[in-house]
Amino acid sequence: MFPPTMDTPEHIRVAEELGYRFAHVYDSPAFLADAWITLARAAERTSRIRIGPSVITPRLRHLVANAGAIATLNTLAPGRVEVVVGSGFTSQLMLGEGPLRWADVERYVQGLRALLAGEDVEWNGAVIGLRYGRLSGVALPESLTIRVAAHGPKGYAVADRSADGMVTNLDHHSANTGPGDMSKVIASYYGTVVDEDEPWDSDRVIDATGPCAAFQLHIGGEGLVGGTPEWQAYTEALERIDPRKRHLETHRGHLIEVTDLERPLMTPELLRNATGSGTLAQVREALAGFEAMGVEGIVYGPMGPDVPRELAAFAEAANLAVPA
Repeated sequence: MFPPTMDTPEHIRVAEELGYRFAHVYDSPAFLADAWITLARAAERTSRIRIGPSVITPRLRHLVANAGAIATLNTLAPGRVEVVVGSGFTSQLMLGEGPLRWADVERYVQGLRALLAGEDVEWNGAVIGLRYGRLSGVALPESLTIRVAAHGPKGYAVADRSADGMVTNLDHHSANTGPGDMSKVIASYYGTVVDEDEPWDSDRVIDATGPCAAFQLHIGGEGLVGGTPEWQAYTEALERIDPRKRHLETHRGHLIEVTDLERPLMTPELLRNATGSGTLAQVREALAGFEAMGVEGIVYGPMGPDVPRELAAFAEAANLAVPA
């Protein structure tokens, strides 16, 4: 799971070499590289790994725009595209708006399926459809995996009714324990593999796992670190920012880098409590716990300036089988 940058297409190529099965990229254009351009560049560098955005939201792009992007990407990487749809977090908050209603998410999933199956649908009072001629070179996918990103009962229900599975972050807030049946759940995992005797307050550890710890500060009081001294200091710092721009500064560098405001708060205690970081043995133990829960899979979010290092270290912890 990558926050897309200009280097991400190469990182996805490295992930394929290491045996990762799919690569998702965030869609938050206010502070990240464009998701669809990033995926198109990655498609041309890879041949096996499945690729797609996580997540697209109903409000950020029109249904036809995302359906067309999916069809184009699938033409570049036939049979390798999958999509995750959600109600939105940073992509919405950076616009000064909140997440969408789950009914809108479900309708969006249904609309995508219909358009990409070659059907016309009624949308906002008009009939819309895809009309690719022979010279366009674009072909509709024969099949498409659509998952829903959900972190609570309403989202779980939408995923169950309309999607092929779900992606969830069990640490997204303190109340998220996941649905009862985990067999179609892909659970996110954030953190770095800490070398033996490596100090937790080193620049490398902070850079590689600090963005995830800061994410817990961004969530607010419902996050895993709500009520801690670090969270209280972060909240006080935000209150000194112009309220009209506070949402922009809150999510600056979200899940990609540690800001100047956040770095003094990156204590070893915060990094341990807010991330899945640990030694090779500790990360393997944590992954075994996910496997015991019966999840379909894990999506790993590498961070920091040396993403290939993070991918390789986590691949070793997860015992990924590198394809021949």
